[in-house]
Amino acid sequence: MPIDFSAADPDGGRKETSMFPRKLMLAVLGVATPFAAVAADVYIGMLSVNEGALRLTRCSLGKPIYLLLSQEGRPLTEWPGASPQALEEKARTSARILGEFEERDGKPALRVERIDAIRSGESCHLDDWLNEQDASGTEP
Repeated sequence: MPIDFSAADPDGGRKETSMFPRKLMLAVLGVATPFAAVAADVYIGMLSVNEGALRLTRCSLGKPIYLLLSQEGRPLTEWPGASPQALEEKARTSARILGEFEERDGKPALRVERIDAIRSGESCHLDDWLNEQDASGTEP
């Protein structure tokens, strides 16, 4: 049975109060929680350019491809730290993106807040690693 904190105290009729007023605690928690952290998620994958816009191929089994959007909703064509040469089809550039998922014309897209951990020459996909092992003749 839940405790009734507003019940009268048997020794004097005082009402029991908590140490922190409820409204004050809710206000503090609301201010302390950043809005971006509530809506955004972290996506890790491979960066590329397709049809003039940046894309992220996520590092997961299905390899979903996300169109990367600016905060205003326009497709991103470049990002500081990611050179055009590193985004060519054969180049491998991995990155970590903080963004919010949305759909654009029925396809997945990310409204990007931040891109970091950009690394050229690395792939996060298992099949790329297996192909490298096979090409080098080593056992996985």
